[in-house]
Amino acid sequence: MRPLKRSFPQPLSWAVLLAVVAAAAGALLVRESYLLASLCIVLIAVIVVRLVRLYDKSMRRVNFLLDAIRNNDLSFRFSEKTADGDERPLNIALNRIREIVVEAKLQAEERERYYQLIMECARTGLMTIDDTGCVYQVNGETLRIFGLQRMTHIRQLQTAYPEVALALAAIRPGDRLRVKSSSESGEVNLSLTCSEFMLAGRRLRVVSVSDIDDYLSAAQIESWSKLTRILTHEIMNSLAPITSLSDTLLHLDRPLDADVARGLETISATSRRLTTFVETFRRFTRIPEPQKSAFEVGPLLERSVQLQAVPAVEIHLDVEPADMLIYADENLIGQVVTNLLKNAVEAVAACRTPRIEVVARIDAAENVCIDFTDNGSAIPADVAENIFTPFFTTKHDGSGIGLSVSRRIMQLHNGSLRPISNVGGRVTFRLRFE
Repeated sequence: MRPLKRSFPQPLSWAVLLAVVAAAAGALLVRESYLLASLCIVLIAVIVVRLVRLYDKSMRRVNFLLDAIRNNDLSFRFSEKTADGDERPLNIALNRIREIVVEAKLQAEERERYYQLIMECARTGLMTIDDTGCVYQVNGETLRIFGLQRMTHIRQLQTAYPEVALALAAIRPGDRLRVKSSSESGEVNLSLTCSEFMLAGRRLRVVSVSDIDDYLSAAQIESWSKLTRILTHEIMNSLAPITSLSDTLLHLDRPLDADVARGLETISATSRRLTTFVETFRRFTRIPEPQKSAFEVGPLLERSVQLQAVPAVEIHLDVEPADMLIYADENLIGQVVTNLLKNAVEAVAACRTPRIEVVARIDAAENVCIDFTDNGSAIPADVAENIFTPFFTTKHDGSGIGLSVSRRIMQLHNGSLRPISNVGGRVTFRLRFE
């Protein structure tokens, strides 16, 4: 910032001159020099007119600066070189005030960007709304939860999530609400909390939006992983000596009693089946760290469809745009896609005209979504609640870890796997890559 140069204020010069002339006029009147006193009075009038005009110009400039500050328009600058001697000191002072305001504005914008960055880094959705429902600020996590690109009013949620829109309108400071809502994008289970503050005379509410399902599923899978590691370790430690001893006794050089031999064979066979069973469970806790790279969605889906192709089942594949790319571990995502297709083929086995649709699109929030839809029967409510629970299965030969592992893989990619439709003739699971 340029320092203000010191100069003798021109209005003060005129004021001093006015005082001197007025004193001279008074002295001349005392001495009865009326002619000279009249000239002094005329000069006083001229000086007063000059001071009034100077004051008027100064006030117009000051008011112009104040209006510009109020309108947030500081692109102007008062002339300092071409101004006359009376106006130049005022212009310099006003320009200095303008520079101070501009600097304060830049600092405020930097702080705002800093706070916005903090909001964007939060794993919880945050939004600021007023009593009319207008949204003043919202972070990316909130937009992700609601599947929006922009959000300016809570009315935008009335169509997709009416329960959430009502809760946001009703929530007050200190409230903690749990809201469950369903839409075409799937079911959301949210926790809402609220606090309040005043800004520029307006009462605003800061609402945190947490997706309970995401947190619960991540915590649940982590707990199951830890439990599985412990159980498989203990079971394998117990099975190893049993299998080894039974095999050793079966291969002794001396002959064994027939009943003893059959018992040892039963023990050995059972131990091996248990070992295979435990190894299946171990896969749940041995998901490798994703090795991400960019690849096209279309070819991956085509290969998976060919692997699961059944002559009696029609599988329709639709990818738009055709060259859609995702950044992920192709092998792990291929495992998820294959598992979902396998489940869909099994679900339509009893249908007269079995049909499966695989549709890949980019949603409004620019996330890649892949929907797997079959025309089989709806999943019963008691089963639907547990389909992602490790080792839960309704199949005679199922392991119960397919959907659990698939969801875990999607979580490792910061994505999600969830059912978005569960009615007879239309059951849809969606993969969403953020």
